[in-house]
Amino acid sequence: MSTAKISPLVGGLGRYKPETGWPPLRACFMTVLILVVSALSGLTVFLVAADWSSLSEGRSQGPVPAQLLVAQLLMQIAAIAMVVWAAEFYRSDRSKALALRPVTGFWTIVIKSFVLILLVSGSFSALAWYLRPQDVVTDLAGFWPLMKGQNWWLLLLVAVIGAPLSEELVFRGFLQSALAQTRLGFWGAALITNTAWTALHAGYTLTGLVDVFVAGLLFSWVLWRSGSLWVPIVCHAFYNGLIFAVLWVLPLPDGLPTVLV
Repeated sequence: MSTAKISPLVGGLGRYKPETGWPPLRACFMTVLILVVSALSGLTVFLVAADWSSLSEGRSQGPVPAQLLVAQLLMQIAAIAMVVWAAEFYRSDRSKALALRPVTGFWTIVIKSFVLILLVSGSFSALAWYLRPQDVVTDLAGFWPLMKGQNWWLLLLVAVIGAPLSEELVFRGFLQSALAQTRLGFWGAALITNTAWTALHAGYTLTGLVDVFVAGLLFSWVLWRSGSLWVPIVCHAFYNGLIFAVLWVLPLPDGLPTVLV
């Protein structure tokens, strides 16, 4: 498994090459279909599990975080399965259509890319914490209590494994390759895919949404430079894992209840 050597992350041209047979408009419709079907599958599992729990205990219950996390994980699995299945339509090669190309010096590229992401996104997060600390706390409020429960490992699976795989494959893998072949080019397509990806985080504050969008552009940058989706997938996992670790060691902010999951 070897390819031509990848150039450094600064200077030069990108190595990304869109190679999919999917027409752009149909790829957009398929992306929406993947998101809708995966969401419905997760919602169905959650409702069934919540109903079963209510009946088994003989009382009604509110949303249970553990069940929500399981439903989220199943949504991610469904999205991954669907995009991998769809990637071979229109005489496409799955690995090329999703840019799942092997690269030489992979871990060197990942480390350089992650350092770049930390410098840029970390600087933005630090600025956000200085100027809008209430927004940062609000965006993370739903995660802190989950970290204190017995099912914290479910959050780890969802955030560090499920999210990077499903989101990168759907947006910067499948949709990006179809849109990049149009007049939009790579970066026009990246603006659209990152806007759609940011919309998935609609519950965040404006500060949080900007932070997500900036991170998405950085993931797009390393995809463009390396030519392989594996690089942003791993960087995305490291990024979420770092946030997970920070939440793990920081104390629960005042006013946030501890939810047992």
